[in-house]
Amino acid sequence: MKLIILHGPPASGKLTLANRLKDELGYNVLHNHLNVDLALEVYSGFGEDDFYDFVDKLRSLAIEKACQNKMEGLIVTFCFDSVSDIKVVKQWEAIISRYGGKVLPIFLNVSSEVLAERVESYSRIGTNKVQCRHELTTILSENEFGSIPNNTITVDTTDLCIESSARLILEHQL
Repeated sequence: MKLIILHGPPASGKLTLANRLKDELGYNVLHNHLNVDLALEVYSGFGEDDFYDFVDKLRSLAIEKACQNKMEGLIVTFCFDSVSDIKVVKQWEAIISRYGGKVLPIFLNVSSEVLAERVESYSRIGTNKVQCRHELTTILSENEFGSIPNNTITVDTTDLCIESSARLILEHQL
């Protein structure tokens, strides 16, 4: 199985790009908020107690099940924090490796000005996604969003349309 990990800060275009790649590749999308939204149903608030551990376990279980089900590929969206999330990525790599698969990490780099504009997009209303500039600024200051070490493709989506971003990724992943 091929695991594409689209990672970047909030509003970098992970889900939008994942859905475009799904159309092109036929891979399912395990987006960040599927897990976060489920966790919010069983925790009193975001980040409470072992919230992040629970979300990480959900993702790992889903990735393992996709391998067991012999899926050709899976796209995961993820706000990778280089300080706290390396262990989780290594778990995913180990799972994929056990099944003879390949991991393709793709970092979506975006200017802070564009992130600030995107975070207030209409498409984010009614979701648990970050929706205001102040909250975004706080999250960016509290986390070390960066690229996953080793073989990560970086795509700067600041000035690229979704089609151009998808095309760049498809050129690398095939």
